[in-house]
Amino acid sequence: MNKLLLFVTLMIMCFGVAVIYSASVPVAVKNNLPPEHYLKIHFSHVVIAVVALGVFSKIDYALWKVLARFSFGVGAVLTFATIIAGISTKGATRWIWGIQPSEILKFGFIAWVCSKLSNAGDEIKTLKCSIIQPGVPMLISAILLALQPNFSMLIMFCALLLVVLLIAGANYKYIGISVLASIPVGLLVLLTKGHTSRRIQAFFSEAGTKSDAQYQSEHAIAALGNGGLFGTGIGMGEQKLGFLPESHKDVIYAVIGEEFGFVGTVSVLLAFAILFSQGYNIARNSTTRFGKYMAVALTTSLFMNFVIHVCVCVGLIPTTGQPLPFLSYGGTNLIFSAAFIGILLNISRSTTGKSIREPFMSSPMTYETGRFTNFGARRSSI
Repeated sequence: MNKLLLFVTLMIMCFGVAVIYSASVPVAVKNNLPPEHYLKIHFSHVVIAVVALGVFSKIDYALWKVLARFSFGVGAVLTFATIIAGISTKGATRWIWGIQPSEILKFGFIAWVCSKLSNAGDEIKTLKCSIIQPGVPMLISAILLALQPNFSMLIMFCALLLVVLLIAGANYKYIGISVLASIPVGLLVLLTKGHTSRRIQAFFSEAGTKSDAQYQSEHAIAALGNGGLFGTGIGMGEQKLGFLPESHKDVIYAVIGEEFGFVGTVSVLLAFAILFSQGYNIARNSTTRFGKYMAVALTTSLFMNFVIHVCVCVGLIPTTGQPLPFLSYGGTNLIFSAAFIGILLNISRSTTGKSIREPFMSSPMTYETGRFTNFGARRSSI
C-alpha cells in the first residue's frame, strides 16, 4: 500500500481540525453557539472520514466496476430528490437530509465512465465508445446539476470526462467536435443564469465597483495579504471576524494564508502536490485499465476541488462554492474525499483487481507496455 499517500492525507486532515476551530469560532459566537460548536461537528466528520478511508482501502476496487451503474443510479436519484425537496441556499438546492448527493453522483459517474472505457478494447476509437456511451451518464448528470444549479460541479464533471477520455485513447476528432459544440451552450447557460451571471459580471468589473457577489473574494485576497511571510498566528486572523463570509468553508485557504502566512500556504501546496503525485503514480502502476482510469479520475477530482478553491481565494476565477479537500468544514465532501483516497490505496496494492477481465487490445497504447496483466484474451461485451 502507498504509505506516503496515507500519511500525507492524515496529516492534512489533522491540520484541518486546527484551522477549522480557528476559522469557525467567530461564526459560532455570531450565531449564539458555543465556540467549539463547529469544531465538534467537523471532528465527528473527520472520524467518519478516517473510518471510510480504512474501509474503502480494504475493499477490492474490482467491486466498483460491478457496482458502477448502481452507484450512479443512487447518486442520480438522490440528486433529483434534492431538486424536488432539498434545502435551498444562496439560490441553489444542493442538500437533502444533511448530505450533498452530487458527491455520490460524482463517484458513480467516475465508476461508470471508467468501466465503459476499460471494456472498449479495440473499439475505443469508435463514436460509440468515445462519445455515445460515456455521453449517457454525462448528459444525465448535466441535466441534474443544471437544475440545482451547481455549475462548478458540472464543469468538474466535464473536465473529468475529458481527462479520462484522453487517457483511455478515445478518438481525438470526436472529442474535439464535442468540446467545440459544448462551449457555446455552456457559456450561454452561465451568462443567462441569475446568480452565475452576477458573479461573472462582478469578477470582470473595475476595481472599487465590485458588487456583493465578489465581496468574499476581495476579503480573501485581503486576508492573504495580511498574513505576510509567517502569518498573524493561529487564531489571530482579522478577516474572519465578520469580514470573510463562510470563512470555515469556501475560503479556508485565505484563513490559512492570514494566520500561517506565505510559509503556511506553500506548505499546504507542497502537501497537496505530494498527494496528487502519489495518486497519479498509482494510476501509472495499475495492472488494469479500470484501475488506471479510476486512479486518474479520483485524483483529478481532488485536484480540481483544490485548484478551484485556491483560485477563488487568490482572485483568479469568480466566486464559487467548492471546498478545499480535507481542510474545509463539511461532511459529504470530506467523507467522499477520504473514500477516494481509500480506493487509491486499494488500487496501489499488488494483490487487488485480479478478478477484473478486460478485452485484449491488439494495438495497445504506449503507456500500456506489459503493465496490464489481467486482460482477458476475449473481447467482452460493452
